[in-house]
Amino acid sequence: MLVKKTYIFLLLFGVLSSIWVAHSGCAKEYSYEGGDTTAVNDTLGQGNPAGPPDTSHPWICLACIGQDEQVEKKWSFHAENFFSCGIIDTAIVNPERTAFTFFGPYSCSQDTGIIIDAFFDGITLTRDLHDISSSQGAFYYYDNIGPSYPLISHVANFSIKIDSYIQQTHLATGTFSGTVYKPDGTSSVITSGKFEIKLN
Repeated sequence: MLVKKTYIFLLLFGVLSSIWVAHSGCAKEYSYEGGDTTAVNDTLGQGNPAGPPDTSHPWICLACIGQDEQVEKKWSFHAENFFSCGIIDTAIVNPERTAFTFFGPYSCSQDTGIIIDAFFDGITLTRDLHDISSSQGAFYYYDNIGPSYPLISHVANFSIKIDSYIQQTHLATGTFSGTVYKPDGTSSVITSGKFEIKLN
């Protein structure tokens, strides 16, 4: 009887140990040096904190290294010490083809990304165009974890420019820049913003 109880105990111990080892082997680990480790909330395992960009600290998103260029379905921008990049997963043009909106997530966090709205007075995206600027542009850096918009523009302070629009391919290449505001009211400046999208 004692041998049977010992056998059951060892079997149960072995099974529970195997489950624990398998579970702990799948746990996500983080390594983030040189910053506030309490702020790390990385959803993609890139070693970068998700959520609002802290423009006073130089965060480096590994997926954004070398991405400061115009590539189809991608966006990027600088804000003081912060460089952000991502993909454009949605682009919408209004029926009159005088405005468009595009958005997409940050390369180092699916919880964070940008939305850009551009409105053009008297200009329609129905022919090849070069060097046109939006009369009203809006920029939103969204965050699904923290504040809904860690960075947001005011219409008068934000510029969106189409460097070229080719009607045959519907490909628009452009830039954006301007002053944006944090939830506490302090400002930051977006520079060297770049995008390339199809406006079908």
